[in-house]
Amino acid sequence: MPLTSTHWGTFNVATKHGKVFELTPFVDDQDPSYIGASLPKLLDHPTRIKRPVVRRGWLDNGPRPAGGARGQEPFVEVSWDEAEKLVAGELNRVRSEFGNKAIYAGSYGWASAGRFHHAQSQLHRFLNCVGGYTSSKNTYSIAAAEVIVPHIIGHDFIELLTKHTSWKSIANNCELFVAFGGLPLENSQMGNGGAGIHVQREGFKAALDNGVEFINVSPRGLDFESSKLAHQLHIRPNGDTALMLALCHTLLKENLANEQFLSRDTVGYETFAA
Repeated sequence: MPLTSTHWGTFNVATKHGKVFELTPFVDDQDPSYIGASLPKLLDHPTRIKRPVVRRGWLDNGPRPAGGARGQEPFVEVSWDEAEKLVAGELNRVRSEFGNKAIYAGSYGWASAGRFHHAQSQLHRFLNCVGGYTSSKNTYSIAAAEVIVPHIIGHDFIELLTKHTSWKSIANNCELFVAFGGLPLENSQMGNGGAGIHVQREGFKAALDNGVEFINVSPRGLDFESSKLAHQLHIRPNGDTALMLALCHTLLKENLANEQFLSRDTVGYETFAA
Protein backbone atom coordinates (compact mmCIF):
# COMPACT_ATOMS: atom_id res chain seq x y z
CA MET A 1 0.00 0.00 0.00
CA PRO A 2 1.17 3.59 -0.58
CA LEU A 3 2.46 5.59 2.38
CA THR A 4 1.24 8.99 3.53
CA SER A 5 2.88 11.34 6.03
CA THR A 6 0.64 13.18 8.47
CA HIS A 7 1.27 15.38 11.48
CA TRP A 8 0.58 12.35 13.65
CA GLY A 9 2.73 9.81 11.86
CA THR A 10 3.34 7.83 8.70
CA PHE A 11 0.65 5.38 7.62
CA ASN A 12 -0.20 2.88 4.91
CA VAL A 13 -3.21 4.01 2.89
CA ALA A 14 -5.95 1.49 2.15
CA THR A 15 -8.54 2.50 -0.46
CA LYS A 16 -11.84 1.07 -1.61
CA HIS A 17 -13.81 2.29 -4.64
CA GLY A 18 -11.43 5.21 -5.03
CA LYS A 19 -11.78 6.42 -1.42
CA VAL A 20 -9.49 6.16 1.59
CA PHE A 21 -11.15 3.94 4.18
CA GLU A 22 -8.28 3.00 6.52
CA LEU A 23 -4.81 4.08 7.63
CA THR A 24 -2.61 1.33 9.07
CA PRO A 25 0.62 2.07 10.98
CA PHE A 26 3.99 2.30 9.27
CA VAL A 27 5.79 -1.03 9.83
CA ASP A 28 8.66 0.56 11.79
CA ASP A 29 6.42 2.60 14.10
CA GLN A 30 5.92 0.54 17.26
CA ASP A 31 3.78 3.15 19.05
CA PRO A 32 1.52 4.77 16.41
CA SER A 33 -0.74 7.70 17.26
CA TYR A 34 -4.43 6.88 17.52
CA ILE A 35 -5.21 10.38 16.23
CA GLY A 36 -3.57 9.69 12.88
CA ALA A 37 -5.44 6.42 12.44
CA SER A 38 -8.76 8.26 12.93
CA LEU A 39 -8.27 10.64 9.99
CA PRO A 40 -10.30 8.62 7.41
CA LYS A 41 -13.40 9.11 9.57
CA LEU A 42 -13.12 12.86 9.02
CA LEU A 43 -13.18 12.75 5.22
CA ASP A 44 -16.98 12.52 5.01
CA HIS A 45 -17.87 13.61 8.52
CA PRO A 46 -21.15 15.59 8.74
CA THR A 47 -19.38 18.52 10.45
CA ARG A 48 -16.88 18.96 7.61
CA ILE A 49 -17.31 22.08 5.45
CA LYS A 50 -17.24 20.73 1.90
CA ARG A 51 -17.99 23.87 -0.14
CA PRO A 52 -17.48 27.65 0.24
CA VAL A 53 -20.12 29.34 2.40
CA VAL A 54 -21.03 33.01 2.80
CA ARG A 55 -23.04 34.72 5.53
CA ARG A 56 -26.51 35.50 4.15
CA GLY A 57 -26.41 39.21 5.01
CA TRP A 58 -23.03 39.70 3.37
CA LEU A 59 -24.11 37.76 0.30
CA ASP A 60 -27.26 39.89 -0.08
CA ASN A 61 -25.93 43.29 1.01
CA GLY A 62 -22.18 43.19 0.55
CA PRO A 63 -19.49 44.37 3.02
CA ARG A 64 -21.39 46.41 5.56
CA PRO A 65 -22.30 46.11 9.27
CA ALA A 66 -24.43 43.08 10.07
CA GLY A 67 -27.01 45.12 11.99
CA GLY A 68 -26.96 42.77 14.96
CA ALA A 69 -27.55 39.69 12.82
CA ARG A 70 -24.01 38.31 13.09
CA GLY A 71 -24.07 34.91 14.74
CA GLN A 72 -27.77 34.46 13.93
CA GLU A 73 -27.85 34.50 10.13
CA PRO A 74 -27.46 31.28 8.17
CA PHE A 75 -24.48 30.60 5.93
CA VAL A 76 -25.20 29.91 2.27
CA GLU A 77 -23.22 27.53 0.09
CA VAL A 78 -21.87 28.96 -3.16
CA SER A 79 -19.89 27.47 -6.02
CA TRP A 80 -16.11 27.74 -6.15
CA ASP A 81 -16.40 30.03 -9.18
CA GLU A 82 -18.69 32.40 -7.30
CA ALA A 83 -16.49 32.32 -4.20
CA GLU A 84 -13.45 33.17 -6.34
CA LYS A 85 -15.25 36.19 -7.83
CA LEU A 86 -16.39 37.41 -4.40
CA VAL A 87 -12.86 37.21 -2.94
CA ALA A 88 -11.27 38.85 -6.00
CA GLY A 89 -13.82 41.63 -5.90
CA GLU A 90 -13.18 42.30 -2.22
CA LEU A 91 -9.41 42.33 -2.66
CA ASN A 92 -9.71 44.85 -5.49
CA ARG A 93 -12.15 47.00 -3.50
CA VAL A 94 -9.91 47.13 -0.43
CA ARG A 95 -6.76 47.77 -2.49
CA SER A 96 -8.34 50.62 -4.43
CA GLU A 97 -10.04 52.27 -1.43
CA PHE A 98 -7.48 51.73 1.34
CA GLY A 99 -4.30 50.30 -0.19
CA ASN A 100 -2.61 46.93 0.23
CA LYS A 101 -1.75 47.65 3.87
CA ALA A 102 -5.46 47.18 4.66
CA ILE A 103 -5.28 43.51 3.64
CA TYR A 104 -4.49 41.40 6.70
CA ALA A 105 -2.97 38.04 5.79
CA GLY A 106 -2.67 36.37 9.14
CA SER A 107 -3.86 32.95 8.08
CA TYR A 108 -2.25 30.41 10.33
CA GLY A 109 -2.23 26.66 10.35
CA TRP A 110 -0.08 23.71 9.48
CA ALA A 111 -2.39 22.40 6.74
CA SER A 112 -0.64 19.45 5.10
CA ALA A 113 2.51 17.84 6.45
CA GLY A 114 4.21 18.83 3.19
CA ARG A 115 4.52 22.34 1.80
CA PHE A 116 2.29 22.55 -1.26
CA HIS A 117 -0.92 22.77 0.74
CA HIS A 118 0.59 24.92 3.48
CA ALA A 119 -2.14 27.57 3.70
CA GLN A 120 0.01 30.42 5.03
CA SER A 121 2.77 30.02 2.42
CA GLN A 122 0.26 29.92 -0.43
CA LEU A 123 -1.68 32.93 0.86
CA HIS A 124 1.41 35.06 1.39
CA ARG A 125 2.84 34.20 -2.00
CA PHE A 126 -0.46 35.07 -3.70
CA LEU A 127 -0.89 38.40 -1.92
CA ASN A 128 2.73 39.38 -2.57
CA CYS A 129 1.90 38.98 -6.26
CA VAL A 130 -0.85 41.61 -5.95
CA GLY A 131 1.23 44.21 -4.11
CA GLY A 132 1.64 43.02 -0.53
CA TYR A 133 -0.33 42.91 2.73
CA THR A 134 -0.14 43.42 6.47
CA SER A 135 1.26 40.26 8.05
CA SER A 136 0.95 38.76 11.50
CA LYS A 137 3.77 38.58 14.04
CA ASN A 138 4.60 35.35 15.89
CA THR A 139 2.06 32.56 16.24
CA TYR A 140 -1.15 32.35 18.25
CA SER A 141 0.02 29.22 20.06
CA ILE A 142 3.56 29.94 21.31
CA ALA A 143 3.94 33.72 20.79
CA ALA A 144 4.86 34.43 24.42
CA ALA A 145 7.65 31.83 24.34
CA GLU A 146 8.90 33.08 20.96
CA VAL A 147 9.34 36.57 22.43
CA ILE A 148 10.62 35.88 25.93
CA VAL A 149 12.70 32.68 25.64
CA PRO A 150 15.57 34.30 23.68
CA HIS A 151 15.95 36.78 26.56
CA ILE A 152 15.92 34.01 29.16
CA ILE A 153 18.22 31.39 27.64
CA GLY A 154 19.82 33.30 24.76
CA HIS A 155 18.46 30.97 22.09
CA ASP A 156 15.80 31.24 19.37
CA PHE A 157 12.73 29.36 20.60
CA ILE A 158 11.58 27.85 17.29
CA GLU A 159 15.08 26.51 16.64
CA LEU A 160 15.20 25.18 20.19
CA LEU A 161 12.12 23.05 19.53
CA THR A 162 13.98 21.10 16.85
CA LYS A 163 17.11 20.65 18.97
CA HIS A 164 15.78 19.79 22.40
CA THR A 165 17.35 17.08 24.54
CA SER A 166 16.75 13.53 23.32
CA TRP A 167 15.07 10.88 25.45
CA LYS A 168 18.27 8.83 25.22
CA SER A 169 20.29 11.65 26.75
CA ILE A 170 17.65 12.16 29.44
CA ALA A 171 17.70 8.45 30.34
CA ASN A 172 21.51 8.38 30.53
CA ASN A 173 22.21 11.69 32.26
CA CYS A 174 19.16 13.17 33.97
CA GLU A 175 18.42 12.81 37.68
CA LEU A 176 15.33 15.01 38.13
CA PHE A 177 12.80 15.91 35.43
CA VAL A 178 10.25 18.63 36.32
CA ALA A 179 7.34 18.91 33.87
CA PHE A 180 5.22 22.06 33.99
CA GLY A 181 1.96 21.24 32.21
CA GLY A 182 2.64 17.54 32.17
CA LEU A 183 3.86 15.38 29.29
CA PRO A 184 0.74 14.83 27.17
CA LEU A 185 1.53 11.98 24.82
CA GLU A 186 -0.60 13.39 22.00
CA ASN A 187 1.41 16.63 22.05
CA SER A 188 4.75 14.91 21.56
CA GLN A 189 3.47 12.46 18.95
CA MET A 190 3.14 15.05 16.23
CA GLY A 191 5.31 17.19 13.97
CA ASN A 192 4.42 19.98 11.53
CA GLY A 193 6.56 18.45 8.79
CA GLY A 194 5.20 14.97 9.30
CA ALA A 195 6.25 12.30 11.76
CA GLY A 196 7.92 8.92 11.30
CA ILE A 197 8.35 6.59 14.24
CA HIS A 198 7.18 7.56 17.73
CA VAL A 199 9.76 7.10 20.50
CA GLN A 200 8.14 9.04 23.36
CA ARG A 201 6.68 6.16 25.37
CA GLU A 202 9.80 4.00 24.93
CA GLY A 203 12.09 6.90 25.90
CA PHE A 204 10.04 7.73 28.96
CA LYS A 205 10.12 4.12 30.14
CA ALA A 206 13.91 3.96 29.63
CA ALA A 207 14.32 7.10 31.76
CA LEU A 208 12.19 5.62 34.54
CA ASP A 209 14.08 2.33 34.41
CA ASN A 210 17.35 4.23 34.72
CA GLY A 211 16.21 5.97 37.90
CA VAL A 212 15.18 9.40 36.58
CA GLU A 213 12.77 11.04 39.02
CA PHE A 214 9.76 12.84 37.50
CA ILE A 215 7.76 15.63 39.10
CA ASN A 216 4.59 16.55 37.25
CA VAL A 217 3.12 20.03 37.86
CA SER A 218 -0.27 19.94 36.17
CA PRO A 219 -4.03 19.71 36.75
CA ARG A 220 -3.92 16.43 34.82
CA GLY A 221 -1.80 13.34 35.27
CA LEU A 222 0.94 12.13 32.97
CA ASP A 223 -0.27 10.14 30.00
CA PHE A 224 2.56 7.69 30.49
CA GLU A 225 1.23 5.06 32.87
CA SER A 226 3.61 4.24 35.67
CA SER A 227 3.45 3.38 39.34
CA LYS A 228 6.86 5.05 39.83
CA LEU A 229 5.46 8.58 39.46
CA ALA A 230 5.42 9.56 43.11
CA HIS A 231 5.30 13.35 42.72
CA GLN A 232 2.18 14.89 41.23
CA LEU A 233 1.47 18.55 42.07
CA HIS A 234 -2.04 19.71 41.27
CA ILE A 235 -1.41 23.42 41.83
CA ARG A 236 -3.99 26.17 41.45
CA PRO A 237 -4.59 26.92 37.74
CA ASN A 238 -2.43 29.84 36.53
CA GLY A 239 -0.22 29.40 39.58
CA ASP A 240 2.83 28.16 37.62
CA THR A 241 4.73 31.46 37.82
CA ALA A 242 4.08 31.80 41.55
CA LEU A 243 5.47 28.31 42.10
CA MET A 244 8.56 29.03 39.97
CA LEU A 245 9.25 32.24 41.91
CA ALA A 246 8.83 30.32 45.18
CA LEU A 247 11.37 27.73 43.99
CA CYS A 248 13.82 30.51 43.10
CA HIS A 249 13.29 32.05 46.55
CA THR A 250 14.05 28.72 48.21
CA LEU A 251 17.24 28.27 46.15
CA LEU A 252 18.41 31.70 47.31
CA LYS A 253 17.30 31.32 50.92
CA GLU A 254 19.04 27.96 51.32
CA ASN A 255 22.17 29.00 49.36
CA LEU A 256 21.54 26.38 46.68
CA ALA A 257 21.85 28.70 43.67
CA ASN A 258 24.98 28.43 41.53
CA GLU A 259 26.19 32.00 42.08
CA GLN A 260 29.31 31.51 39.96
CA PHE A 261 27.28 30.43 36.95
CA LEU A 262 24.72 33.20 37.45
CA SER A 263 27.44 35.87 37.63
CA ARG A 264 29.24 34.55 34.57
CA ASP A 265 26.35 33.67 32.24
CA THR A 266 23.40 35.92 33.09
CA VAL A 267 22.47 39.59 33.02
CA GLY A 268 20.21 41.22 35.60
CA TYR A 269 20.40 38.44 38.17
CA GLU A 270 21.03 40.86 41.06
CA THR A 271 17.81 42.72 40.30
CA PHE A 272 15.84 39.48 40.04
CA ALA A 273 17.35 38.13 43.26
CA ALA A 274 16.38 41.30 45.14
